[in-house]
Amino acid sequence: MTREQYIKDLIRQNGLTIKEFAQQINMPYSTLLSVINQSIGGTSIDNCLRICNGLHITLNDLQDVVSVVQKEEVLPLSGKEKRLIKSYRANEDLQPAVDILLGLSARHQ
Repeated sequence: MTREQYIKDLIRQNGLTIKEFAQQINMPYSTLLSVINQSIGGTSIDNCLRICNGLHITLNDLQDVVSVVQKEEVLPLSGKEKRLIKSYRANEDLQPAVDILLGLSARHQ
């Protein structure tokens, strides 16, 4: 998991859309979208702090995500598996049904 995906997941877990979260932390939606779709590493420290404060995490928490990612085993994915993952992420409304079908509904991804 990347830091950007971690942020997206925390926003969703708080029951917010990216746009709603941007409004909540008083950040332009386009700025937040750029940060989480490209790289949080390229944003200003002020924007990073604003995001972390809005999610009630520290910069160290965010850095720890990178440490965990570096330790995770990377599984090679086929083209079909990559398309499946992209489709899953793009269809948030269908994710609960897919989770049930795959027996993942008890987990929090």
